[in-house]
Formats: sequence, structure tokens, C-alpha cells
Amino acid sequence: MTNPAQTKPVHEETTYQMLVESEEKERGLMETFIYLLLVLATVSAIWQFGHQPITLAAVGAADPQKIVAFM
Repeated sequence: MTNPAQTKPVHEETTYQMLVESEEKERGLMETFIYLLLVLATVSAIWQFGHQPITLAAVGAADPQKIVAFM
């Protein structure tokens, strides 16, 4: 006599496998677009900060000294 549990193959999927298989393609494109916008916004903010002149007030000086980055 054979055991029915042994004759039928058991296919168990992990939660991760089910999530990967059910991933929506449009959602992936939207996430990629949002990540691209975040990267561009970060680069833009860093670039603007790097090109902004800094004013240092010297003690006893009549007018402040400006430091500007040249590229």
C-alpha cells in the first residue's frame, strides 16, 4: 500500500516567490521613474548648494569677505 502523501508532489512557495511572481510591470516602471526623480532632485540640490557663495563676517572688518567656488 502506498501513502497518498508520497505519491503527490508537494509544491510549496515562499512568500518572497509569490511576491516576485505577482509583481506588476506598470508598478515597476512607476517606481523606477520616482527613483530617477529623487536622484535628480538630490543631485540638483547638491549642485545648487555647491555654487552658492558663502559670506563670512570677519571680526572688526568693514565689509564681509565672500568665498566663491570656481570650476
